[in-house]
Amino acid sequence: MFLAFSPVSRDSIRVSVHGVSMFSSITSSISDLRFHFRWRAITVVILQRSWRSSRDVSGLMAAAESLDSRYNDTYPLSPPEHTASGIRYRIGVIADLDTNSRSQKDNTWFSFLKRGHLLVSDSGDSVSVEWDPETVGLESHLSEKGRGMELSELVAFNGHLYSVDDRTGVVYRIEGNRAVPWVILPDGDGSVSKGFKAEWLAVKDERLYVGGLGKEWTTVTGEFVNNNPEWVKLVGFHGDVEHENWVPRYNALKKAADIKPPAEFSASLLQSSVSHDLQKSF
Repeated sequence: MFLAFSPVSRDSIRVSVHGVSMFSSITSSISDLRFHFRWRAITVVILQRSWRSSRDVSGLMAAAESLDSRYNDTYPLSPPEHTASGIRYRIGVIADLDTNSRSQKDNTWFSFLKRGHLLVSDSGDSVSVEWDPETVGLESHLSEKGRGMELSELVAFNGHLYSVDDRTGVVYRIEGNRAVPWVILPDGDGSVSKGFKAEWLAVKDERLYVGGLGKEWTTVTGEFVNNNPEWVKLVGFHGDVEHENWVPRYNALKKAADIKPPAEFSASLLQSSVSHDLQKSF
């Protein structure tokens, strides 16, 4: 039973029991000091109970925050299915429509997400793909210079699907049929007022690596402008971003491949250099 006492006047108090109010007048003629002692004692008990309750709630909140602070390493996101014909993986692909991503709607840009299954035979010598009948349309109102939602890559990270727009530098979290903006990546060292032209994603050590063209930015005639596309962004699962200068790494790769600048590596080679076991199934 919970009792709540509230003073009404100098000589009276109000007692509530489970929301039912009772009024009791205590006149100054009553001089029994034991009553005042009991009232103070009950008040202390109620305060103690309230403090313990608050402490318990704080503990629950701390536990929830601790849970959120852990990286979700679930991969693939959908467990593979073992069938009579082989192992069936859940897969997905996303579209980079370039200039065709602009919608007829005002201030809207879009992309498509296609889901399906990849079947690998038990012998491993054959594969087949079966697509879902529905194609998911993803929309955004974010753009740079009239272009947006040119999604270059799709990856599983921290228990979710993520993609990145190579025009705005926005990393989107894919939630069902929605593209939710998560972080914005500026070009170069992070101090440039232009979106990062992201071309590839990879996951390593609980961080999302976001890379660009992997070559110098040049004019149409091949004249050097800057090294901004040779920076790589390291995104933590809380959305924190580090900007790393990968010019020495790219130069080492080019030297090993005997490639003279300006030149770029394909995204698949760069992904493999970050994560040796990069897979596409989810």
